[in-house]
Amino acid sequence: MAKTLKISVASGKGGTGKTTVAVSLALALKSRPEGVQLVDCDVEAPDAALFLKPNIDETREVTVPVPSIDSERCTGCGECAEVCQFNALAVVSGKALSFEKLCHGCGGCTFICPVGAIVENPKRIGTIDRGRAGDMTFLSGRLDIGEPKATPLVHELKSMAGRDMPTILDSPPGTGCPVVETVKDCDFCILVTEPTPFGLYDLNLMVSVLEVLDIPSGIVINRDDGASKLIEDYACDKNIPVLMRIPLARDIAESLSRGIPLVEADGAWVDEFLALAHKVEDSV
Repeated sequence: MAKTLKISVASGKGGTGKTTVAVSLALALKSRPEGVQLVDCDVEAPDAALFLKPNIDETREVTVPVPSIDSERCTGCGECAEVCQFNALAVVSGKALSFEKLCHGCGGCTFICPVGAIVENPKRIGTIDRGRAGDMTFLSGRLDIGEPKATPLVHELKSMAGRDMPTILDSPPGTGCPVVETVKDCDFCILVTEPTPFGLYDLNLMVSVLEVLDIPSGIVINRDDGASKLIEDYACDKNIPVLMRIPLARDIAESLSRGIPLVEADGAWVDEFLALAHKVEDSV
C-alpha cells in the first residue's frame, strides 16, 4: 500500500460493520514496514478500542472558541447578530446575548464588534486519546456528553494523525457534517453496507456525498446471505466495484460480540483484507 494512503470506512447508517472492516483492515496491514494507524472518528460512540484494546499514552482536551460579551461595553448595535450565520447571538433589551450551543467558533462576531465588547474564550467539547495497539498507532476522539457539534473534534483528531504511514479512518454513521469532515480529504472511501432495502437506501446517500467530494469508492457487503443481488445491481449501475463480501454467519457474529476482530478469529481473513487493501491501492 502506498506509504501515505488515507482510507476512510463509511456508510450511510450505523450498524453496518464499519468498525468491523476498519479494525480488521488495520490489523492486516500493521505488519508492513511502513506501519499503519487507525483513527476512530466516530467521536459520539467510539468503539474501535473495544476490539484493539490499545495502551493510551496521551489524552488531550479539545476546545473551541466561544464568545464572551462585556455587557458594560456592548452598545446593542446588533452587528454581531447580523454576521452570525448560526443564530448564536441575539440582541435583547439593547444588549447582545450569546448561545454557546449554537456557536461554531468562526470568530466573526469578535472581528466585527465595533467597540471590542466580545472576546473568545476556550470551551471544552471533548478529548482525544493517542496510543498503541501492538504495532499499530491508535487515535480516538470522545465528544463530551451534551455537546452538539462533533465536527471540530473530528477535525482536531485528524490533524493529530501522522502523515508518514497509511491511515484508516473509521467514520461516524450517516452523511452529516462529521462524516464529511472525516472523508473529505481521503484518497479512497470503503463503503460498508448490507443487502437490504434500508442498506441500499443509505448506501446511495453516502455515494451521493462522495460524488460531490469527488472521492473514489468501493463497496464491502456485510452480512451477505448470497441470495440478494440488490447491492450488486446498484454497484453495476453506478460503476462502483464490490471489493469484498463478509457472509452472514453465526461464528462471525459470536466472535464480534466478544470483541474479537475477524482477522484474529480466523487467520484466513488476513489474506482477504490484504487483498482488499491491494484493490483499494489499484483503484487510487
